[in-house]
Amino acid sequence: MECKTHKNSAKVSCRWAIGLLFASGLKYVTRLENTPKKYFYWESGREPLYFEHKRTADDYAFCMAVNGYPAVVMEVPDGFILKNPDNTNSEEGAKAI
Repeated sequence: MECKTHKNSAKVSCRWAIGLLFASGLKYVTRLENTPKKYFYWESGREPLYFEHKRTADDYAFCMAVNGYPAVVMEVPDGFILKNPDNTNSEEGAKAI
């Protein structure tokens, strides 16, 4: 998945991702739908959706937090490869409004 990166204060290329904190561990938002409502998906074994701007990731994370999902915005260095774990919990393929 291609995404523009930015240089942080340590001069490392980075991008932004949204993580969701569950009792079973951390899940990453993998897909976003904007119509007719905003739906966020976290699917097992998939790479997170990366954002070019922190402000955009903050706005989406705030929306999720207001709806009861503990979301956190993370700055991910370009060299890190993140994926959701491949487990078959009830949260697999889940979505949030």
